[in-house]
Amino acid sequence: MKLLTVEELEIAIIKHTSRRKIFEEDGLTEDEAFDLADVLFERDKEGMDNRKLCYECKNHNRLLKNCKVKNPFFLPLILQRCPQFELKGKK
Repeated sequence: MKLLTVEELEIAIIKHTSRRKIFEEDGLTEDEAFDLADVLFERDKEGMDNRKLCYECKNHNRLLKNCKVKNPFFLPLILQRCPQFELKGKK
């Protein structure tokens, strides 16, 4: 178990809060959003898990709640390795 510095913890709290807000805007309940943000916190804390959520991908269509590249394994709430994954905001 990796212990975080105070600075790392502050950054993690900001990310957690931001992610929860995005998930709630996408229609998840407060509890679902919190749990999903926790999953990402744990993934990021260890830094050894390269699985992603559809929510993190630029191919995730927030309005239609589907995958723009028609990924047959569209499971937005499950960490996975997707060959079509493209990080949002990356050019």
